[in-house]
Amino acid sequence: MSLPKIDNLEIWEVTEDILLIHQKKVPFLFSCCDGLLILPKKARNKKAIALDLNIEPKYIKNLNDIYGPVSNYVCTHAHVDHTSHVYAWEQFGANIHAPSPEANFLLDLHNFYEGFGFNEAMEYSSVEKFGEINGFHNCKQVNCFKPGDSLKFEKFRIDTISFSGHSKAHVGFLLPKEKVLHISCLGFDKPKPGIDGFGPWYGFKQASISQYIEDINKAESIFINNAKFLTSSHSYIVKNPDTHPFEYMRTKIKENQEKVDNALKISNSSKLSEDEVVKQLLQMDIFFPKRKLKDFLFEIYSLWESWIIRKHIQRSNHFK
Repeated sequence: MSLPKIDNLEIWEVTEDILLIHQKKVPFLFSCCDGLLILPKKARNKKAIALDLNIEPKYIKNLNDIYGPVSNYVCTHAHVDHTSHVYAWEQFGANIHAPSPEANFLLDLHNFYEGFGFNEAMEYSSVEKFGEINGFHNCKQVNCFKPGDSLKFEKFRIDTISFSGHSKAHVGFLLPKEKVLHISCLGFDKPKPGIDGFGPWYGFKQASISQYIEDINKAESIFINNAKFLTSSHSYIVKNPDTHPFEYMRTKIKENQEKVDNALKISNSSKLSEDEVVKQLLQMDIFFPKRKLKDFLFEIYSLWESWIIRKHIQRSNHFK
């Protein structure tokens, strides 16, 4: 199949009628994520379907002009890199679907602010600015589904898989007939082989490292037994039996634990409470260069890092 050339988009063929699409340059770090475009296929789906493809509106228009109209858009969870431009798919006529309990975060940024615990650490104005630089706009209507539900559009079936270590609603997609597993933000974030990313992200109160590890193991089993291709929100296409993505994610979690354990060793924290230790380690910029950040970005990155540190402290022997 001859793929179209659209400025600033990379388009890869996963299978004959499924494309993985990546926006190369983005307005801000959390503005976009890669996703799948399911092309029309006789006796399966008359109209295209977009899966977690959060890109800027001008590129959504390009894809609609070539492959559209897109009838349905399915979101995997409500972090801003997955929701900021979903409103544009709705404007071009797609029905929007998102998992509970985060579906209503797409309807109002204030729901995102409270739902992910930003309200415990900062004023809404900080998250409002964060939404603005990432291009977030509210959707008008979102159809809610439960993680684990199977969705059917015409004769195209998607099995959603709960990967709740990242967020309570976070799901992956298994396309059983097409043998494609999309793990969304589980943590395989290598733009190409040989170039690492951050790895699994658990910088929110609701996230869980132990659940993350279970999710990685579950995803690996599904991939080995039920899929030929693996895609994710921030990486290249992987073909079975390559299990590197899962080894990479486990290694990243282990390395993060070592970073926190080493910081605990050099800190003067033996008689401090957990909150005091977290505050002390935050000053070290273990994960993010926060000293280079200002205003609302400093607040947001500090919140994220505080939860990453706290979860690793709780897994260490520091308070045992």
